[in-house]
Amino acid sequence: MRRVTAFAAAAAVALAACSTPPVRELPPLPDRYFTAAPGAADARDPAALADWWQAFDDPPLTELVRTALARNLDVQSALADIRLARAQLRQARSALYPRLDVAGQGSRQFIDTERLADSAIGQQFGFEEDEVNFDMWQLALQAEWEIDLFGANRLRAEAGRTQLGSAQAQLVATRLAVASNLAQGYVQARALIAQRAILIESIEVARELERVADARFRLGEVTRLDVEAAAAQRAGIEASLGDIDASLAQATFALDTLIDRPPGTVRARLADEGRVPLADAVVPRGQPVDLLRRRPDVIAAAAGLEAAELQALASRRDLFPKIGLSAALGRTGLGLGEFSAASDLKSLSGQVSVPWFDFGARRAAIDLADAQADSGYVALRQALAGALEDVEVASAQLDARRAQLAARRETRERAQTAWRMARRTYEVGLANLADVLDAQNGLLDARRQLLDTERALALAQIALYVALGGGWNPHPDAPDGVEAVRQDLQSEPVPDRIRRPEPTP
Repeated sequence: MRRVTAFAAAAAVALAACSTPPVRELPPLPDRYFTAAPGAADARDPAALADWWQAFDDPPLTELVRTALARNLDVQSALADIRLARAQLRQARSALYPRLDVAGQGSRQFIDTERLADSAIGQQFGFEEDEVNFDMWQLALQAEWEIDLFGANRLRAEAGRTQLGSAQAQLVATRLAVASNLAQGYVQARALIAQRAILIESIEVARELERVADARFRLGEVTRLDVEAAAAQRAGIEASLGDIDASLAQATFALDTLIDRPPGTVRARLADEGRVPLADAVVPRGQPVDLLRRRPDVIAAAAGLEAAELQALASRRDLFPKIGLSAALGRTGLGLGEFSAASDLKSLSGQVSVPWFDFGARRAAIDLADAQADSGYVALRQALAGALEDVEVASAQLDARRAQLAARRETRERAQTAWRMARRTYEVGLANLADVLDAQNGLLDARRQLLDTERALALAQIALYVALGGGWNPHPDAPDGVEAVRQDLQSEPVPDRIRRPEPTP
């Protein structure tokens, strides 16, 4: 026995030494953002980031975001993934404990005793019939337990717990994506409504100009060409309404899908209010290292990598010997003809298995786990790179649009003045219609460009909030991102719309 034990230990050490986990480079992070603005490097404000949609001071937007967070089907799908991760964790933890089964079996054989009647056995048991029943039965409580001596099962349980944390972080990331898509779609819809209002106002102005041209034509001051040119201008603007209405329908129906409501719900809620919401607050961007704690997609990727590395380590522990115990306690009995007997059943056994030759199955399992860990490492690098890009792009867009907004407003004011001057001079006969039409087109373009800049600025603000991980409130005392996610979901659980609650008795 000593030789067997020593041989098993030597074989396990040799096998385990053949494979060591690969060492991966730490993901790099810059010390500061490239697009650092004054005050941007200040410490982040979790409260300002938590419910960032309220910074736009738009009650319908806040209501729609909250509705989407509670009803969106992508969120419900992520909630189902958490249930899957919980079930896998319970399954992994069950391997740490003994397994108890109640097992029973019975059998009956029909023995032809015609030839045994005159034999010693037949006389001993007094066989008189041509056929005798031979019964056997057993009922026992059985227990089996694999002693996790080298920690492979514990590693898999810890991997399951980490994977659950990754699924929970992915749920938060899905909620953030839903809030972002809802807010962006809302801004687009508001901008389209505002653009439609501009077109309707421009159509009224064009009709008035058409009436002026027709009145001057009747007085003989201008030719029919002025009337037709003014009418063509008005008809062209009216034709643009079709594109706006089609885009508005597409945008609002997409919002209906996000909040899981019947088509037309959002359009009725928005009515004809076309103000593009803008946030006045300046959000400190903090440092790039904050993304490791704040961005739920990065947290999910980091937890996924950790779970894969634990699984890779557990696959190496499978190279070590396995020790198991089994026991049984119950009753067993038999019956032969009129003879029957029963006795207690007690058994205790131990097993030792040493991995030796399995045609490379365990080695393939190690390679598979390492490949999954490599994939998780790449996913983390991609998540970090994407998060940095999101912050830099949103910051650059935000700074550029803020500077552009003032110029667009000045352009609109000057175009408005030019239009008024051109119209007055035309009405008194001091200018031709072409100047008026050019001024009208210039005013329409200036208003459109201003609206586009406001829309782009609002989208940049939303993108920056989301890029910084806004939309949830991690607990300040949480030791890491996964625990912060768990505490956030405990304080504000996601409504489950997949399974109906149990009826109250």
